Amino acid sequence: MAVPDREAMTYDRIVDALERVVDRCAADGDRIGYFAAMYLAVTRTVRQRAIDGHFEDPARMERFVGRFADRYLSAERAWRSGAPCAESWHVAFRAADHWRPIYLQHVLLGINAHINLDLGVTASEVGGESIDVVRADFDAVNDVLGDLVDGCQGALGTVSPWLDLIDRIGGEGDETLIRFSLVAARRQAWSVAVRLSTLTGDERDREIDAVDAATVWVALAVQNPGLPASALLLAVRARERAEPADVMRLLADVRPDTSSTS
Repeated sequence: MAVPDREAMTYDRIVDALERVVDRCAADGDRIGYFAAMYLAVTRTVRQRAIDGHFEDPARMERFVGRFADRYLSAERAWRSGAPCAESWHVAFRAADHWRPIYLQHVLLGINAHINLDLGVTASEVGGESIDVVRADFDAVNDVLGDLVDGCQGALGTVSPWLDLIDRIGGEGDETLIRFSLVAARRQAWSVAVRLSTLTGDERDREIDAVDAATVWVALAVQNPGLPASALLLAVRARERAEPADVMRLLADVRPDTSSTS
């Protein structure tokens, strides 16, 4: 099924497209589906919040979420067909071919590409010259992610017995690594959106390429965080024996932790 035009990407169509990605990955044992499953949980939550009247401009929010999702779905389609995609997505997808990344690393690689690159580009597209118009939508998407990330890490912890050791690598205070990474990424994404909103044509394209290149460096650090951290990750990975389909099911079923703040 062809992915609908950007302007026609309703919540239901986004959810349907993501479910197809997850179902295909689960059937094939393809770990690309880990991030897709988390993204499915995020989109279902955004859709429910729209139904509950949480957004100041529901139509604009749906358009924003549709364009944001389209960047991921387009990258995933390109990867499967052998067509070019953003290099940061190429790194994230290619990691699924290797045994070593732990479940959490796969999710972080997806978050890195989708937030550090895609979110800023999307905000600049929807906002145009009036970038502040979409700040509420930008923050709403990040709020949903913030409400889900701890649940995602908790879900992964049920199938990754030593996952709690990973928070020794990153994070600050009581923050989990995935939450700390998200906070840093959302700051970067808004900075990208503001810069891109002032650019057009080739200058804008060059800036997007530069952001993609910087995002690749983050991805490489996620994959290879140094010798001591990599040794710990190897120990964690050795204890991860769940089937990919089971991991995806856990991630897709995550719901917001309303006691947390984003």
